[in-house]
Amino acid sequence: MLTASEMAQVDRERREAAARGLHLAALVNASNDAIISADANGMITTWNRAAEKLYGYPEEEIIGRSMAVLCPPARRGELARLLRAVAAGDVRIEVETQRLHMDGSLLDVSVTDSRIMEAGSLLGFCAVAHDISERVRSRDRLEEQVREGTHDLVRSRAETLRSLALAAEYRDGDTAMHTERVAASAARIAAELGLPSTLVDLIGEAAPLHDVGKIGIPDSILLKRGTLTTAESETMRQHTILGSRILAGSDGEVLRLAEQIALTHHEHWDGNGYPAGLAGEEIPVAGRLVAVADAFDAMTHERTYRSAVAVELALAEISRCSGSQFDPGVVAALLRLNGHGHARERAAPPGASASGPASRPLAGRACG
Repeated sequence: MLTASEMAQVDRERREAAARGLHLAALVNASNDAIISADANGMITTWNRAAEKLYGYPEEEIIGRSMAVLCPPARRGELARLLRAVAAGDVRIEVETQRLHMDGSLLDVSVTDSRIMEAGSLLGFCAVAHDISERVRSRDRLEEQVREGTHDLVRSRAETLRSLALAAEYRDGDTAMHTERVAASAARIAAELGLPSTLVDLIGEAAPLHDVGKIGIPDSILLKRGTLTTAESETMRQHTILGSRILAGSDGEVLRLAEQIALTHHEHWDGNGYPAGLAGEEIPVAGRLVAVADAFDAMTHERTYRSAVAVELALAEISRCSGSQFDPGVVAALLRLNGHGHARERAAPPGASASGPASRPLAGRACG
């Protein structure tokens, strides 16, 4: 039996433990964070006032219910994984997630889950949560402002580059409508080919910049009425590379596609184009589309160095170059759009040279 002194010591320790428990309970209830404890099966055992304020459940309605009741259905698997990880040895895990209010609304919260151990055994879990809704709203507002700012920058750059493209067209003795006509024609051909509507729209926006590199070609070459010398032709060909360099480095889809078009719209289906000598489907589809649209518009509208030709003659010339200069599928689509349902598709293998009349390029500078 315990002596009186020992019994008094036990009694003091019991009272001290009770006092510590009351003090701890008071601290938990005074906390601004929602503090919840649950047993090893995830059933809620304690619930402080901040938890009631955050989640809406009064203590008497939530004690004994599963912690899963606080999770949106899509997040319950996440909760189960977190509790398993904590039980397996991750002493403390903090996540930003969503929880469910009693009224069904979603809460943005930061939750720290930890385990409760006694004598090496898992007694349960403790979850501390605080509301981060305002932080999430602020973050979302900032992200939206960044997106809007980025969009404005991309749009501003695109407008600046389009002005350069129009300036290049004016220098070439053409009108501003050429770039827009080529873009509209390329988009129509893309739609006729059944390309995704998003790509059709992007081509319509990017194609006007196809000749932006002409801004860097000397007037003596750009405006020359006679035949270009070999050296002058080589300089003229540089407008594809200059254009791609002007357009390079953008994160925007439109300008990335415009860069691709500027570089590849003078490549030929048979590999005899420039600047890289790409052949067949090595040439991006947008470049192949603009090549046909550009040539068709150039032939059917007057230029400083030659008169326009009739639409039927232009279609015949483009059809003649199908399989050599132009992608046969793109040519067929252009012909269908102009009332020729059965296009003549005489495709040559990529890189091969066609023979006879079909191997001749478009006359003069209509193809350039």
